[in-house]
Amino acid sequence: MIQRVHPFPESAATPHWLFPDDTQLKAHPSYRKAKAGDMIAAKEVVCDLMLQFLMERRHRLPLNACYVAPHAREATGDNAIPQVLAAYSALCCDGQIDTDIVQIDQVFHTGADPMERLATRPSFEGLITAGHEYILVDDVTTMGAHLQNSITTL
Repeated sequence: MIQRVHPFPESAATPHWLFPDDTQLKAHPSYRKAKAGDMIAAKEVVCDLMLQFLMERRHRLPLNACYVAPHAREATGDNAIPQVLAAYSALCCDGQIDTDIVQIDQVFHTGADPMERLATRPSFEGLITAGHEYILVDDVTTMGAHLQNSITTL
């Protein structure tokens, strides 16, 4: 059996995360609207909570990388936060954004427990360009399964 290996580059040896949990994110007044797909609300969330964090770390991320937020329809609507976060990340790091990588099924992970997440794993489709650096972006990563599934199903 062939095993796929996706090593992290040295520049990404330490994962980048802003909060130890999602309490502060969920407390933002625009969070619910952003999670339901409101792009203006998502910009408010990203600018208020994440933009300074991105600016402080931009020197640790590769230039000209492709920022991807594999998006999915959730129970509450199309979460706009990862897409806006990926767009701002690309702007901060002179990169590009790829919006063509999408989740092709509906799994309703918002509020799901770990067993529900394992039982309803998402599938993704989209084109990956060989030799190009991709950075996966998400608003909340609890178990890492969403990002892992996006890597293994493309």
